[in-house]
Amino acid sequence: MIDFSYFSRLFDQQQVDLTATEARWDRRADEVSTFTVSDDDVAWQTVARHLELNGARVLEISCGAGRHLEKFLRAGARVSGVEISGKMCQYTRERLDRTGLDWRPDQLVHASWEHIDLSGRDWHHAFDLVFVNMSPALSSTVMLKKALDATHRGLYIASHSHREDQLLATLQDALGLEKRNPGQRYANDLYLTFNILYGWGYFPQLQFEERTRTRDHQPEYILERYASWLWRDQAPDDADRERLLQLLQGRADKDGNVRGSSRDVIGHLWLDKTMRK
Repeated sequence: MIDFSYFSRLFDQQQVDLTATEARWDRRADEVSTFTVSDDDVAWQTVARHLELNGARVLEISCGAGRHLEKFLRAGARVSGVEISGKMCQYTRERLDRTGLDWRPDQLVHASWEHIDLSGRDWHHAFDLVFVNMSPALSSTVMLKKALDATHRGLYIASHSHREDQLLATLQDALGLEKRNPGQRYANDLYLTFNILYGWGYFPQLQFEERTRTRDHQPEYILERYASWLWRDQAPDDADRERLLQLLQGRADKDGNVRGSSRDVIGHLWLDKTMRK
């Protein structure tokens, strides 16, 4: 007999600093606002394969700058979003407004998932889909249960299960910083989530996708992208940023670009809430 409470105990060991989390994503908002969603995006394909989006009511937890909400809105969904970063929320409002499509601004909430009151918002079993993409917002079994309580049908969760970044490792060595990959503290979350949901009587589906990339960027772009990873717990000061910029400029090729390569293994979990023991 498997003791599924073991997975819940591991999951609930996480510590969350909401103030630091909001500050971190505020810092990355300008960068994240440039991200888009293509038709071959696995998150998009997974949802579209399981759910008719035209007319569906969709909630995205940690909606970022709104790239997936825009995709859902253009597919005919009625969208709602929760986002801890105020700067991200502003980018989302602007993005959704630019579509020219009808949406309700009051359904975009600047808050952490921890502070959302489902009853107060009439969000109990209100959604056809709750969508959580690359977010640590489901930081405990209580937060996972709240996401389940918000949907009457579909739950989608995606997370990095393994990450490697050659340039990041090189910069950590050069700066004498702790060697860690972004998201490593959440690397086992999807495995734990799968087992918790199964233990609760559901039948989640889990697939993995591998992405390998080699990209060339200007040092200034890499500075903004990597600074939040190198100094995760606090913003780098001017001296840190200048040292990092000099390191990057020293690695630039004749065109002024710095090359980086990465390998990510991403898990995609789909749950049909109507199918259970």
